[in-house]
Amino acid sequence: MPTPADSSSPAESSSRSEQIAAAIRDAIRSGQLQRGVLYSSRELGERFGASRTPVREALLRLADLGLVRIERNRGARVLGQDGRGIVELCSLRVLLEPPAARGAAAVMTARDDAALAAEFEIMKERADGGPEYFAADERLHDLIMRAGGNLRLAKFVSELRQTLSLDGRYSVPEHQPVEVALQDHLDVIEALRRRDGLAAERAMRRHIVRSGDLLVAHSSQDNRGLLAEWRRWVEVAAPEGEHIRF
Repeated sequence: MPTPADSSSPAESSSRSEQIAAAIRDAIRSGQLQRGVLYSSRELGERFGASRTPVREALLRLADLGLVRIERNRGARVLGQDGRGIVELCSLRVLLEPPAARGAAAVMTARDDAALAAEFEIMKERADGGPEYFAADERLHDLIMRAGGNLRLAKFVSELRQTLSLDGRYSVPEHQPVEVALQDHLDVIEALRRRDGLAAERAMRRHIVRSGDLLVAHSSQDNRGLLAEWRRWVEVAAPEGEHIRF
């Protein structure tokens, strides 16, 4: 059955397109949508129960993130991220999340502390690198970003993380003991609980650098140039005098 034309308001259409974009990302992550395969807008609309307009808008969002390539009059081809795309996304994270964690420490509440602790407990209970682990991981980071009060920043970082999470399988547990990742998160949480912004910033930076190293290192067979570019951005993000270990 053809998907009906969209007649919703601009605000409703934007919200719906965000939902569809998230659903398509989840489907790519789970393997329901295969990388390299071309999907028509009609097929995606039927799959996700959406009309043409929000599907087109969702695909444009995902094309901006490098996850799909729009092919005129044909649909969208699922791409995932290449090595350079992973470097760019990791670089944005290391530039944005550590100072955001420092800012969050100044305004966090006991309720925020409890919410972070709850997500961390889920990560410990599901420490197998599976979907529930990564879902709790995403929520934990999102809580920190939102605690700082800059919701635009929180939304942008969330989209970065969701895109990178398609390749998150490289960090836990195959190439890094899950205990290392858990300790990284605990260091951030404890610094925030003490309201020590500088320590929270440093702990977040260590965590992102460690994760980025793994993602970039396994992004392609010939990754020397990519690693050099990634480490250049890490040095740019680090305050003067702070030594980053690779």
